[in-house]
Amino acid sequence: MHKFCKLPASPKLAGDCRGTAVIELALTLPILVVFLFGIVSGGSWLAMSHVVQESANEGARAALAGITAPERAALANSAAHGTLARSYGIDEGDVALRVDDDGRKLTVHVSYDGSANPLLKLPIMPAATTTIRRRASVMLHGF
Repeated sequence: MHKFCKLPASPKLAGDCRGTAVIELALTLPILVVFLFGIVSGGSWLAMSHVVQESANEGARAALAGITAPERAALANSAAHGTLARSYGIDEGDVALRVDDDGRKLTVHVSYDGSANPLLKLPIMPAATTTIRRRASVMLHGF
């Protein structure tokens, strides 16, 4: 018998500690489940945010090889969509990609609407936002 369970012996079951573990589990399990859902939801959001940023980075890097603005835009789109295609959980139909090129600086804007993604819609812990927007810029001429 556990040393803390010794109570006055007046009632017969007063010193019985067999159910304490079940009661402790019932009190702590809901809290642990909420933490677990929070970790899964937050981790999924961070992973998707990283993929969106990486697609913008790859698009901007690939655009450096282009000579004309339309060629740079095509290279950026191809590289960004290629990065998104290798990711998990991001449907390319939910991604909007825009390339701004003024001849001196090129910026790739990637926006992901994750409102239909089940990992971002967990009922216990909602994501910070379901729309993830990232951008990457490169200088085309000089510094």
